[in-house]
Amino acid sequence: MHQARWFGGAALAIAAAALLWPFLLSAVVPNTTAIITFYILALAIDLVLLVVWLVAALRYSRRAARGEWFEIPWLRRSRGRNGPPL
Repeated sequence: MHQARWFGGAALAIAAAALLWPFLLSAVVPNTTAIITFYILALAIDLVLLVVWLVAALRYSRRAARGEWFEIPWLRRSRGRNGPPL
C-alpha cells in the first residue's frame, strides 16, 4: 500500500506540473503564436507521460496481482534502501 501511495502521489505531482506549465507560461508571454506552440508542445509531452505512466501502472499491477513482493525502483533509490520490500 505504501508503494501505491508513493507511486500515485508522484504521478499526480508530475501530471499537475505537466498540465500547469503551459498555462503559467502563457500568462507571461503575450504572443498568441507562442502560446499555441506551448500548448502543442505540452500536448505532446502529456501524451508521452501518459504512455510512460500507463506502462508502469500496468506492470506494477500485474506483479501485484501475481502476489510478488517488489519495490518501485525509483522509489527505492530515492529512499536509499537496498533491503527487502515494504
